[in-house]
Order: sequence, then C-alpha cells, then structure tokens
Amino acid sequence: MNWKRLTRPAATGAVLLVLLAGLVTQPTASATSTQARAEQPARTIKWTPCAESPAFSCGTITLPVDWADPNGPTFELALAKRPADDPASSKGPLFINPGGPGGSGVSYAFTAGNLFSPAILRSFDIIGIDPRGVARSHPVVCSASALDQPGFTVLPRTPVEFTALAKYNQQLAEDCRAQTGPLYDHVDSVSVARDLDAVRAALGADKLNWYGASYGSLMGQMYAELFPHRIRSMVNDGNMDHSLGKWAFLLSEGAFVEDSFQQFADWCAKSANCALNGQNVSTVYADLLAKADAGKLVDPSDGSTVDTWSLLDVTQFYFNRPRWVQLGQLLASLHSGSTTATTLRSAQSELAKARGTTPNRRAADELVEDVRPHFCQDWSVPVSGFQELDAMYRTSLKVAPRMRASVLALSSITSCIGVPGTVNNPQHRLRVTGAPTILMLNGRHDPATGYAWALNAKHQLGKGAVLVTYEGAGHVVYSRTACTRAAADNYLLDLTLPADGTRCAANNPALTTRAAGPSETTARW
Repeated sequence: MNWKRLTRPAATGAVLLVLLAGLVTQPTASATSTQARAEQPARTIKWTPCAESPAFSCGTITLPVDWADPNGPTFELALAKRPADDPASSKGPLFINPGGPGGSGVSYAFTAGNLFSPAILRSFDIIGIDPRGVARSHPVVCSASALDQPGFTVLPRTPVEFTALAKYNQQLAEDCRAQTGPLYDHVDSVSVARDLDAVRAALGADKLNWYGASYGSLMGQMYAELFPHRIRSMVNDGNMDHSLGKWAFLLSEGAFVEDSFQQFADWCAKSANCALNGQNVSTVYADLLAKADAGKLVDPSDGSTVDTWSLLDVTQFYFNRPRWVQLGQLLASLHSGSTTATTLRSAQSELAKARGTTPNRRAADELVEDVRPHFCQDWSVPVSGFQELDAMYRTSLKVAPRMRASVLALSSITSCIGVPGTVNNPQHRLRVTGAPTILMLNGRHDPATGYAWALNAKHQLGKGAVLVTYEGAGHVVYSRTACTRAAADNYLLDLTLPADGTRCAANNPALTTRAAGPSETTARW
C-alpha cells in the first residue's frame, strides 16, 4: 500500500548506575499524566490481502494527527496481521515493534514466522503497525536537496561548525515540515501509544499483548502509562531509560559501546575465529582511528578514504548481533591493507540497508524519509552552544577512550540542535499504576540499550516488572537462547512469569547463526 497524504474530515555496573541516578531528569507533568483515558470511539480497519505477502492481511485505519484535536486533520495508519495458526485457541492480538525510531512494524510482522516460536504463532494474531510518520503510515519526508545542503556533521569541532549545524537542522526541519504536513509535529511515542490503543479497539480486543524491541520498549512504556488496564501481557526487550538527561544519555551510551568493544577484544584474544587473534586489538583500533583522523585510512577493497565516524559507526553496528567474526575480518583488512570476506563497502551497504538509506544515490528533487523528528519529539536534549557540546564529548572520551562516543547517541543529540518545535514527550520517570507485571529482557553487554538502562527502568517500575538477564553480548535477546525465548513465551502464553533476576547463559557469538534480529532491521535502537 502507498502512504496517503493528510486528509481533513468533513560507564557500566554500579558506577554507571550512580552516574545515571545523579543525572536523571526530574519528574515533570507530561502528556502521559494529563490526558484523559477516554474509551476509543468506533473506528474500522479496511483490510486487503498484503501485496508483499498475500497470506497476511494489510489494513489502514484513519486516526487524528493530533490526539488533543480529535476532530482535526487525520492520516492513514498502516498495519499488517498474521492470523493465529489455530484461531480457536487465539489469545488475541500480539502487537510487535522492532524498534527505531523508524522501524516498520508491518515489515517486521512479515518476518514473524522466523522470529517467534510455533506456540506463539499458533496462539496469537501477530499485529505490526508502521508507527505514524514511518514507512506506510504517512512517513516524514524531506527534500533530498535539503538533506544534501552543507552544514551536517556528526560532531561540530568549532563554534563555526556548531552554528552551521544548527542552521542546517533548522532549515531541514522547515523543509520536512513543509513536505510532510502537520503530522511532522506529532510523531512522538505518546501519540504512537494512543494509535496502538485505537487499533486495539478497532480489532475488537478488550486487551492487547505487546512485544517491543529496543525503541519499541519506549512505545510499550508509554502505553503502560496511558492504558495500564488495557494490557494482558507486555514484553520489553532491550529497554530504553526515558528518564535520562542529555549528559547521562550520552555518557551511558558511550559506556555501553566501550563495554561492547572490550567484550569483542576479550573474545579475539582467546578465539582462533578472530582475524586479529594474537594481536592487541586495542592497539590495532587506535592505529586505525589515528589514520582515519589524519585522512589516511584507506579501504583496500576500492581505495576510498575512510573517515573517523564511518569507522566508528560500522564498528558499533557490528556489536548489535554481535557480528564479531565479520568485525575482526573488517578491522584486519583495514589494518593490513589486504581484502577479506568482509569489506568496509559491504559493511556500509549492509548498514545503509538496515537504516533504509541509499547515500549518494538520489535525485535533488527526490523526497527522502527521515526519522530524526521522532527522536527529537521524544527527547529534550538542548545544547546551549559549542562549549557545552565540546565538554560533553570530552567527558565521553573519558568514559569511552577507544570508542570515543556512541555514534548513535551523539548523532541523535546533534540532529536536534537548532530544530524548532515542541518536545511532545520529554523524559520523565515512569509512572505506571494498575498494569499487569511487565516482563523485561536485557543483555548484560548490550551496546545500545545497556544493562544499566534496564536496571534503572526496572527500579522506576518497582514491583511492576520482572527482569530476565541474558549474560552475553548483543542487542535484544528474545531469540538468542532457549532460556530467553521460554521466559517470554511462557509469560505471553500462560501469564507465567519467570523468577525476578532469572539469568540466561550466553551463546558463543562465533558459533551462533540466526536471522537478523530487530536491532538490524533499523540499525538504531
């Protein structure tokens, strides 16, 4: 289905926990605590067989752009349904989201047969929605010419570059708003949660079941705040901590990727499967960064120059699954100047595909989907000027001396500098009352939603959550082991919770083969 234009109705461990505790935002009055919990009006879903997968049903539902103005402009939200294999035993809809921001729930639903266990597929109608402003649900789009204007950088290194980035972001936001329409200003996760409840009601379900991976956990958290009594079961896998101010956000993410690098280096030191086995991985990487900083790092597969942020970005991308064998091959290739099975070009191509981008392959008049507004409406990360940003980065260097910073977190913060508009869903401590117990899954060495985030979110939920820990590396864990899968499946199927504090042993990442998970669907959170 094509998207439709708007219509008008007639550091890790205890030290990091202390850091987070000292830098969380104060509880604030937010949309989640002030908006009414009114019953959803009757809405219908228009179903047709999905063109991409005729065994699925695809539909659209008309929803308000602004839930505070229900009689104002509307848009079409897209969704897909995989019917339960045994309709007679169906336990209702299981809503799933792969994370993002910007991950397509519709596309994710098409892969449900490879992701979920047979028991889950028998017992639930799998529902995937494309969140508002994403993919088939009236995506936020921008002119390629605006995206390609000078001024963008991951990290400004001078006051002049900071001013240029702020101007770039402001002009881009104005272009995206003009191209997208009023929905541009309403793509926050609270609005998504209200959309989810509208779909639940239109499906005729009294309650929903939820599996949210990574950024999808934030959508689940917002739903639990707004509609606690509409939840049958909720699994959040790779948990966001939406209580953090910008400093704690950046520094904790830096600590997570630094920890992931250490896990990779430790594995390399003892694994013959690592192309850098027998070498000092930290020294090799420092040499690569020094060459990249000097503009002298070359990809031997094509002779192109590799910049610093590209090297860090691809490295951290390979932490997600984790892809340690491929990362070792890539770093060895860059260091030795010889080609291997994994090249930087192939890695960047994979990363671009995961993010849904095609760099340097667009016409000036092309409209390009952009998901940066989603983050900027969920996170208040104002940076007062170059001096503060520089101080944040220098502190990150102390937390993450080899990784420098989380490219994902840093680029998310800098993408909001100079952007006009309102942060609709600013950070706050979770306030969930009356919901069933939420099951949280998290890896101990997650590079994107690190373990400290899970512990902090669980602390906010108190007795309202149970945490299962995967003792290994990588981002999101449901499908990693029989232990993590059973914990989630038993809860979803029978509402049987594992013991709080359950721990699942790690797999050997060099021996694990599995389909790309949610974290590689979006290459974000």
